[in-house]
Amino acid sequence: MFPIFWLLILGYPSGGSDLLSEETVRYFIVPLLFLLASCSEKTEPSNKDEFEQIVSSYMLKHDYVGLSIAAIKDGDVVFDRAYGYADQNRKEKFSAKKVISLGSNTKTLTASAILLLQERGLLNLSDPLEKHLPFKLQHSEKITLQEMLCHSSDLSDVFGVGRFEDYVWQKAKSQKEFIDKLNLDSHEPMAGERYRYNNTAYFLLGLVVEHVSHQSLGDFFREYIFANMPEANLYYLGDSFYSPILAPSFEKNGFKANLYESPVEYRVVGGAGALAGDLVSYLRMFKSLVSGEILSRDSSAMLQSVCRFKDGSEVINEKKQNIGLGIEVFKINGETVYSRGGALNGYVSAVYYFPSRKLTIGVTGNTWAPLAPMLESLFETNWHNEL
Repeated sequence: MFPIFWLLILGYPSGGSDLLSEETVRYFIVPLLFLLASCSEKTEPSNKDEFEQIVSSYMLKHDYVGLSIAAIKDGDVVFDRAYGYADQNRKEKFSAKKVISLGSNTKTLTASAILLLQERGLLNLSDPLEKHLPFKLQHSEKITLQEMLCHSSDLSDVFGVGRFEDYVWQKAKSQKEFIDKLNLDSHEPMAGERYRYNNTAYFLLGLVVEHVSHQSLGDFFREYIFANMPEANLYYLGDSFYSPILAPSFEKNGFKANLYESPVEYRVVGGAGALAGDLVSYLRMFKSLVSGEILSRDSSAMLQSVCRFKDGSEVINEKKQNIGLGIEVFKINGETVYSRGGALNGYVSAVYYFPSRKLTIGVTGNTWAPLAPMLESLFETNWHNEL
């Protein structure tokens, strides 16, 4: 099994090998998976055969059990297709309505919560972390909230990275255990000078929201974000307010996908990855956050803005994408896109918002393998231009 840290981020390595010929996939497997696909009465791709082949080939390569693809434009669901099973033992079909863990998609909400608190005058992005923590954390006076949001804080990441590679953080008894680990760490952060994807930064930002708002992070999300979409199926899994039933998740073991083992405790993930929901609900919320329907116009612009290092250069990740606040900013076929993704406990998801056409597209799945590459392969066919 891959190191569990990678379950919190989208950019993990793909694996698997092509066991079947292209001809076998085209003539035998594609029709079979098409029978397992469910589709609402929405826009059908004109290149349906190519579309189906990309999806089915990907599912075969990664032993994918179930996934869904959906798109929303001007508030309406214009595409909704699902493949495979939510539960392969019961032969229950997967769908965009299945609630899964959304992992690091939580970071967009955590960033939005920080911006909402700034709108109230309770903090500023330029504030040092130290100012908004109820406990002592070494080096917190040197790191700003902005740098944490931009993944340029250079904080040590207790989520199994670097010197914490051997730390079994999944078994942590409390969030305080993370703080104690950070206070004993010898690393001297060089904030604002380099990009390093950092779950610890967003975990701490969640604690900032709690301290400044005098609410739990879950209560803040429910009152100020989820409440804007009362019919949405969105949940914070880091508390005991309500625990939805999640679809089963799977991981590849040899040549077969088995039920996912050793799941992470959501309470210790917090602002880095404790969100859950169904695909359509999350597409609506992501679009609302990024487009300024929940945040003010100024805050929305800040969320979208490209992060910069202290020397003025742009913060760019290993995929050559610009970093915004809790999102990635890049272009697909010359068109600006705001994106985020997540992977946790065998669940995988990705979302893309095309602001020029008010189009939001996303994918969710229940098997440990990246889905963004598949969706980006579909974008190369220009399928989304028909929506």
